[in-house]
Amino acid sequence: MTSPDPARFLAEIAGCARRFANEARAPGFAAGLRGQFISVWTLITRIPLPLKPRPANFALPTADALALMPLAGGLFGALSAVIPALSACLGLPDLAAAWFACGLYTVLGWGLHLDGWGDVWDGFGSGRRGEELRRVMKDPRAGVFGVAGIVLALSARAALLSGGGAVKWMTVCALGGSVGRFGGTVSACVGKYPWESGMARDIVRDFGGYRLFRSFVFTCVMFPLAPFAWTAGMILSSAAGAALAVWANEKLGGVNGDVIGASSVLGELLVMAVCSV
Repeated sequence: MTSPDPARFLAEIAGCARRFANEARAPGFAAGLRGQFISVWTLITRIPLPLKPRPANFALPTADALALMPLAGGLFGALSAVIPALSACLGLPDLAAAWFACGLYTVLGWGLHLDGWGDVWDGFGSGRRGEELRRVMKDPRAGVFGVAGIVLALSARAALLSGGGAVKWMTVCALGGSVGRFGGTVSACVGKYPWESGMARDIVRDFGGYRLFRSFVFTCVMFPLAPFAWTAGMILSSAAGAALAVWANEKLGGVNGDVIGASSVLGELLVMAVCSV
């Protein structure tokens, strides 16, 4: 195992920064970014975008579009917290409003990531590996481990949210939705995809260091909300996403959409835990 080379790492970061700056100056950059944002937004949430003209169809996200998932996730988290936060401020107990917030968040789109989270729990609980593990995770029926994992995620999110006070909910949800989903992009970068078909095939195969850098840039938008929590959350969500990807590479054979979703859920819970301290 070779030791890390800081000089090489910094040179790669500088190269990514130059490439991003050149892309930002190129004609059509804003239009391409808009299309990528629409693609990933319509994947992770059911909240309609007020677009005029409205695109005729929405393509599945590419690796470039996935890099915007932390930005879309942050906006989604903030929007989904508006009504429950107002309810708590108007007199609804914080815990009840927090559960209301979790239910609304799940219905509006978080259920996609929770589905992957539950599948990973089912797979982990099965004790299998390789294609047998993949069959367990692809089974549309939820097992005991999957249900337990989903209940745990919902309960943890409601408990962490209720402890922060309704005034801070939009900040906490925006930070969690953004930085937590950065963990999902880390798992896509660290993971491999050996299968010939699957919704995440092209995303994982094409999601290299440069696209992770783009994802980092778009996550930086949320930094001013809470600099310390953002920094600590980035460290924890990145570590969680990388760890799940390493586990999936070894046990499953690679990273699929379920693992990316599970990494996003775990990252979000860790970020909200940091915010509650």
